[in-house]
Amino acid sequence: MKKKVSSTRRGFLKDVVQFGTVLTVATGCKSLDSPVAAFENSNDSTSAEGASFLLPDNLNPANFILHGRSPLTLETKRSKMGVAALTPTDLLFVRNNLPLPDKSFVEHPQNWTLAIDGVVEKAVLKIQDLKQIGLETIVAVLQCSGNGRGFFSHQPAGSPWKTGAAGCVMWTGVSVSDVVRYLGGVKGDAKYLTATGGEVLPDGVDPLKATVERSIPIGKAMDDCLLAWELNGNPIPISHGGPLRLIVPGYYGCNQIKYVKSISFAQNESTVKMQKSSYRIRPIGEKGSPVQPSMWQMNVKSWINGPGTDGKPLLNGNIVFFGVAFSGGSRITKVEYSTNDGESWSSAEIFGPDLGKYGWRTFRFSLHLSPGTHTISTRATDDMGETQPRHRVENHRGYANNSWSDLSITVQIVSSLTQVSTDNNVDFEPQNVQTVPFSQKAKEGRGVFLESNCGTCHHLNDADAEGQVGPNFNQLKPSPQQVQDAVRHGVGIMPAYGDAFSPEQLEALSQYIFEAAKK
Repeated sequence: MKKKVSSTRRGFLKDVVQFGTVLTVATGCKSLDSPVAAFENSNDSTSAEGASFLLPDNLNPANFILHGRSPLTLETKRSKMGVAALTPTDLLFVRNNLPLPDKSFVEHPQNWTLAIDGVVEKAVLKIQDLKQIGLETIVAVLQCSGNGRGFFSHQPAGSPWKTGAAGCVMWTGVSVSDVVRYLGGVKGDAKYLTATGGEVLPDGVDPLKATVERSIPIGKAMDDCLLAWELNGNPIPISHGGPLRLIVPGYYGCNQIKYVKSISFAQNESTVKMQKSSYRIRPIGEKGSPVQPSMWQMNVKSWINGPGTDGKPLLNGNIVFFGVAFSGGSRITKVEYSTNDGESWSSAEIFGPDLGKYGWRTFRFSLHLSPGTHTISTRATDDMGETQPRHRVENHRGYANNSWSDLSITVQIVSSLTQVSTDNNVDFEPQNVQTVPFSQKAKEGRGVFLESNCGTCHHLNDADAEGQVGPNFNQLKPSPQQVQDAVRHGVGIMPAYGDAFSPEQLEALSQYIFEAAKK
């Protein structure tokens, strides 16, 4: 690279597109469909509500907590989930491993192709071809592996989800088994299906480190997995993986590859980081390894969605609480609730439609509560006899938390709502409040960090960046000189970017990372 990065944002976008950097914006244009443009005026790093930006697919910021801007990460507010058995698409959480692809992905779905390998008749099929092979619909819970991470005391890297990284939705597409039969069956002694996403990787990034790709056992793939093009009766939007997504019912969301571009059958699992070492249950402090349990099947889980989960007080008297319960392919047979920290349990009523073993069941129960503070817990049991545990399984990345103790709610009961201060009407307290102001140089550097899309590869809490390719700055806490040396000369898989920044920009960037990493 020979040019300096322009000092203006408009000029910067022209530069990075010319250099081949992946940004989901048009050259020199502040497209409101772009995550970069959408967030450029926002200083809110914790709540989507009230921030001056637009979300993709016309999503309402009031329904979400913002955990990351690039990649976009939105948690559904617990109080917004409602009581319906199906989660509306506009209330479904959003989690991407890479920046949101260009909207052209879904504008011309007829041009999308899927490469299929490891079958007798290797093929590249369009969505229209898939539609002529078969048609299936399934209801399933979609849940991020880290849903519940926000309760872990060691504050693992990643979005601090509580309960809102889950939803129950309806997918329509063709079964993987029908496609395989259409192509003559699986070739050889394959043990795994590997699916790869169609996102374009940033220049200079090692594909083995950043490619979105996961492997699942072939038995599961041939049992009930779908290649889906519809979500809740409409084409899958860009924020949820359209135009085509692999659906693995009962498995965590990391396996349900968005923008799926290829599937293959082989004897071994994928060797990319996302499969080999990421999404593994590992002891705190240990590195990821293929020998550790992979984040495949979900465990039994339940929680209350309301009332009182918005932090607002409730009037004393009879109160009907409601929530959801599910497992990873086993039907829920019982939901219980406790008001005394699990010393005794009572049965909740499971009600509403039964949408199959992969969907969640809604439950309700009534309590007569007197003024004061009350903690209420729930636990679910499935038809395999698995009951939701009191304690979570401690692990490095904060995965698979189904602890009923963590998921309990505490409500404030009052005798008169007129006695309540208006301060109690806020939805959520801000997280990660900055107590030490940034220097002027660091403030300038924050803009350089965001515009340069550093969050694609690096993790930095202040910038809502959750990249996992490069070092986690909050853990590394580099000095300004270390940052400048790495940018100028490259380090690890990162190439040298020294010529891409002016000396002033590089100084500001390094000062921002230094100050932000200490917060």
